[in-house]
Amino acid sequence: MGSIDILMTNCDLFKKMRDLAERQEKVISEDRIDEFNELLTLREDIKNKVTANSKRYASETMNNSRRKEHPGAKSLSAEISAIIRSIQETDKRIESSIIAKKTALQDEIKNLRKGQNAVKRYGGGSSRISKFFDKNS
Repeated sequence: MGSIDILMTNCDLFKKMRDLAERQEKVISEDRIDEFNELLTLREDIKNKVTANSKRYASETMNNSRRKEHPGAKSLSAEISAIIRSIQETDKRIESSIIAKKTALQDEIKNLRKGQNAVKRYGGGSSRISKFFDKNS
């Protein structure tokens, strides 16, 4: 497989990764965590494939350093860079969405604790019988 073929394969893989990231953004906004995790696993698989291809590309270009670079390699590399930037932007939006949901959940838990404490303070707690009784009454 030539270096341009490896770049084309990586470009296709990055496009798939971008699509998965956009799907992740959608499912996290809909609170479908299980599907989000499945998509995350698929992204990790693609990432591993890209890493393996990048290693092959590096060895291919090192072995063929005397040959001229393929004319489409620069434009393909630029396209890959644009796709990676798009993925990074989507990941930032996903991260901020997750942080917002985490904060909302923490606030809800705090409010529940405050409610439990209020119930205990206003007599909703355990009803203990006092130890001292007035025997003269």
